[in-house]
Amino acid sequence: MRRVAISARFRGTAAEPAGDPPATDPRATSVAIEATAADGAPFAVEEISYANHAVFTGPRSFTETGTVRLGAGDEVDIAAVSDGMLGPSADSDLLHGAVFYSVVDGRGRFAGATGLITSNFLLRPAAGEFEERWVAVLFLA
Repeated sequence: MRRVAISARFRGTAAEPAGDPPATDPRATSVAIEATAADGAPFAVEEISYANHAVFTGPRSFTETGTVRLGAGDEVDIAAVSDGMLGPSADSDLLHGAVFYSVVDGRGRFAGATGLITSNFLLRPAAGEFEERWVAVLFLA
């Protein structure tokens, strides 16, 4: 079993939630990544992107699932462990949110992967743009 720690920063877009219940499909691509094995050696991940589906469960809460691509043929499927939260921030132009994911499946180098990912993000609703920071610890079979 190998352990990999990943810290990543993303930029993405998300349309205003619509429907009943309100939902949106955030998309993001990494702008910075640090990935290391348990022994501190670099673990090659050049780009991370994702396509998720978020469904609002309340005025400030949501659940989310999606697929994260960590390179050609390398993917993990994720699901929110519990409701994420989104609310106002000290900057009136931004909403501040966080969500906690579990890895539920993987392919490529991540086949059989398990682990957890935390996400902290800032959403600029007027533009439908967000910036996000992840910390992940994954266990590879």
